[in-house]
Amino acid sequence: MKLRSLRKQPGWYEIQSVCPICGHEGWCAINHEQTIVRCMRVPSDDYIDTTMGRQYKHYLDPDALPKTNVEIMYDESIDKKSNSHLNAVYRTMIEEMSLSSDHLYHLRNIRQFSDKEIQLRQYRTMPSTNRHKIAKAVINRVSDQNDLLGVPGFFAKEGTYSSYWTMAGAAGLMIPFRSITNEITGWQIRVDDPPLELVMEGAIKGEIMKELEPNQFGMRRARCKLYVQGKELEVILTEKDKKECYSKSKQFVFSVVLKQGLRYWWWSSGSKKNGSSIGNPLPYHLALPTPCLPYWNIGEMPTDIIDCSEVWITEGPIKADKGAEALLKPFIGLPGIGTYSLILDVLKELGCKHIVIAFDADIVTTPQVQQTLGLCAEFFAKNTDMSLSLAMWDITLGKGIDDLVDNGYLPQLTAMIE
Repeated sequence: MKLRSLRKQPGWYEIQSVCPICGHEGWCAINHEQTIVRCMRVPSDDYIDTTMGRQYKHYLDPDALPKTNVEIMYDESIDKKSNSHLNAVYRTMIEEMSLSSDHLYHLRNIRQFSDKEIQLRQYRTMPSTNRHKIAKAVINRVSDQNDLLGVPGFFAKEGTYSSYWTMAGAAGLMIPFRSITNEITGWQIRVDDPPLELVMEGAIKGEIMKELEPNQFGMRRARCKLYVQGKELEVILTEKDKKECYSKSKQFVFSVVLKQGLRYWWWSSGSKKNGSSIGNPLPYHLALPTPCLPYWNIGEMPTDIIDCSEVWITEGPIKADKGAEALLKPFIGLPGIGTYSLILDVLKELGCKHIVIAFDADIVTTPQVQQTLGLCAEFFAKNTDMSLSLAMWDITLGKGIDDLVDNGYLPQLTAMIE
């Protein structure tokens, strides 16, 4: 298990490998004794609200955990700078970056953005090579190379003769996060080649050791280490080929499947030399319709150019951009559906009176999402006098709000709090 110490939370570690609760990599945390997991994705009745969003506590049996090697990386990151500083550096960086033809095709033909929208929303491509040249160009345009200190995504890499500034993260489409004053405060990368991960159920634990060459059908493969009933097994698994085990009495014992991992990752450099983490607090993304963008000046609230008495909330920046464009409403893209506590003060500053939750359509069939929605409604009921509605639609019309509007439909609203 790979862990990274959390400097501001002594005794706690960010899980860099697979979380034992949600099965995903990154973002969740575990205590030193490995008895409590603070999961960001799977709800529980015991939770805390932090600058990373709501963290749900899950209690583990330490005797039931597999005996794996624990690799701890110690947090030597630089504290993240102010939003105004991040914005200045990121907007300089935008002018030194471009959008690849593949990503332009994706935005135009898959996401159905117009060229004007793509231009105004300032999507960019994180290249796989020559990132140090971009960092150097940014340094040449800002006042000092130390301006990159405390800016998530940038870090100092050791060279043959000295260290030099470069950029972290996987290659992919970069999507900016904007504050309510139009400051770019962070980025997510839609990675071109998402990592693999193990999805396990039942009496099994495991980890991916190494990705192998795809098979003759182009399916990804990996060498994995599995822990079953006290035994350690080394196997090669193929993507989407689910393995299941049943007892002689036909009782389910375990299942394991190799799947493509998360597509969207924060652009961050907290584990690198002179790098910085994206958290404390995590960014949110305020999306406005394209006609508003030319008039939304940096440092100014959007309330003079659009009515913010009703604000829609979804998960992710792309869905927020698509929703704002189609419905002509301000949208907030959360970094995760459980991070709604991050935007309480934001909604108050906008003068919001009516919140519309527009999570994916599978909310009615996924128990974990249903539970999160209930906790979200409870949170706003306790902390505001805002009314709350749920945007709903049949999943056959589209999974997310972005799919729905691309298919030419609008959601129906159901009151949750009046």
